[in-house]
Amino acid sequence: MKATAAPNIVLIVADYMGYSDIEPYGAKDIRTPSLSTIARQGVQFNSHYSSAPKCIPARASLMSGLYPRKAFKKGRGFVAESNTVLKGLKDANYRTALIGKWHLGLSEGRHPNDHGFDYFLGYNSWTLSRHSHQTSDGENGLYENKVPIERAAYLSDLFSKAAQEFVAAKSERPFFLYLSYSAGLPPYQGPDLAPEHWGSGWDATEAKRSEYVAMIERMDQGIAKVMQQLDQQGLSNNTLLIFTYDHGGRHLANSGPLFHGFDTLWEGGIRVPLLMRWPNKLEAGKKVNEPSIIMDISASILDAAGQHKLIESADGKSLLLKDRESFSDRAIFWKNKSMKAARKGRWKYLQDGYTQFLFDVSTDPGERNNLFYSRQSKLKELSELWDVWEQSQLSD
Repeated sequence: MKATAAPNIVLIVADYMGYSDIEPYGAKDIRTPSLSTIARQGVQFNSHYSSAPKCIPARASLMSGLYPRKAFKKGRGFVAESNTVLKGLKDANYRTALIGKWHLGLSEGRHPNDHGFDYFLGYNSWTLSRHSHQTSDGENGLYENKVPIERAAYLSDLFSKAAQEFVAAKSERPFFLYLSYSAGLPPYQGPDLAPEHWGSGWDATEAKRSEYVAMIERMDQGIAKVMQQLDQQGLSNNTLLIFTYDHGGRHLANSGPLFHGFDTLWEGGIRVPLLMRWPNKLEAGKKVNEPSIIMDISASILDAAGQHKLIESADGKSLLLKDRESFSDRAIFWKNKSMKAARKGRWKYLQDGYTQFLFDVSTDPGERNNLFYSRQSKLKELSELWDVWEQSQLSD
């Protein structure tokens, strides 16, 4: 298969995992050699964030390139017209696949096929059983395109195999593969679980870290197979490969040195790994400390596909830019329930309920030293920037 002028793009998203649960970010009890390879051959971003501490808004931002509130059409949810990434890729003649978790709707206009994915193998609920493929309500949840299906396979293995087959398919067109694993989510079930235990693992208080570890390592093994398929097809040098999480984890996850996790705006809920590899385009082994956010991934995908015009109306910046001066001092923002936050440079403003915090997260990623008392002018600056941003989100 000949390499195409436009790059192939593989976007791998993990779910509900701790910040330091992969080796490039400090994992000690989990082995993730394929992710270590991506980090070694590509760029590691050390201050990367989701736009939200939970799935649906974060995934809407990823597909739209917008902050969550702007990504949803009032009363309609996340509809195809909001999917800027797929629009750009289809306009650039990409063949597209979503394999894994979607979580943005299966009704008309919201289904992955309606958004522009040529192929969909996965599910829409928050999680699925690893072996029975049932939802937490006990319903079968697996689909191929718009048809419910049953397949006998460990869930991560099923997704990895389908991803390999998509990469191997003969075509002169470039491809976009969105490979969306859910390996960090309950039920906590390793790949070798006996059938009589397939209903177990839903209660985190009864689960073991070792089961979580087995799930993450199986995902990494699947990623290795996809990377091997790229090599076998002679496509690795012409493929932008991206790995990230949609948000932070909790319970069995290890988010150290960050504090807190899922559904909060403390660093453990929104700060996530990001690895990007594109041989001869991105510097191997580079580490980036400037803050970035999930919409920057959207902009990077559009940039790689040559769809630069669409980036202008998005909330992200392409991470493929060699000049990163504009990244270091921009402000990024969050809102979740009674919490709000902003980061600009090294400073992070956080309001949790009625309590306000200011942290220098470049030196205090665990958010233990509240500098409100000594830097009130900086807190006021970020708080006022947040207010301006909030008004811009309400303008439509």
